[in-house]
Amino acid sequence: MDRNRPRIRLRLRFAAVLALFLGALLTPPALAAPSTGAREDSVVATFNVTAYTQWGQQVYVTGNRPELGSWNPDQAVPLSSAAYPTWSATVILPADTALEYKYIIKAVNTPVVWESGPNRTTVTPPTGTYITHETFRN
Repeated sequence: MDRNRPRIRLRLRFAAVLALFLGALLTPPALAAPSTGAREDSVVATFNVTAYTQWGQQVYVTGNRPELGSWNPDQAVPLSSAAYPTWSATVILPADTALEYKYIIKAVNTPVVWESGPNRTTVTPPTGTYITHETFRN
C-alpha cells in the first residue's frame, strides 16, 4: 500500500476548498447577486429622451443635483444610444426631492448644445422608480 496516497487526497481536498473560498472572495461584483444600488432613501431614475444627432454627438443629462453633474457639462451623465433615437441612462437620486435638469448634446471640438426652453422640473417619488419619456427641445 502506498503511504503517500492519503496525503495526496488530503492535499487535493484542501486545494479544492481553498479554490472555492478564494473564488467566493474574488467574484467580481457583476457576477454577484444583482442590486439596483439604491438605498432606502433613494429612487432609481431613468431618463429617456428622443434626440436625433449627428455622427460623433453624445446626449447627456445635467441638473441641479451632484448626481446629475451640478449643471457642469463636464460632469453630466452620458446617455446610451442603444435604442436610438431614444437615449437613456439610469441614475440613483434622493427620494422625494425637487429636481431641475436639461439635456445637452456634446461632441469633440464643438460647443455644448443645451436644449431650449426652461429647465425641466420634477419631484422624485418617495420610493420606487422615476422614469422620463421626453423629446430634446431644439
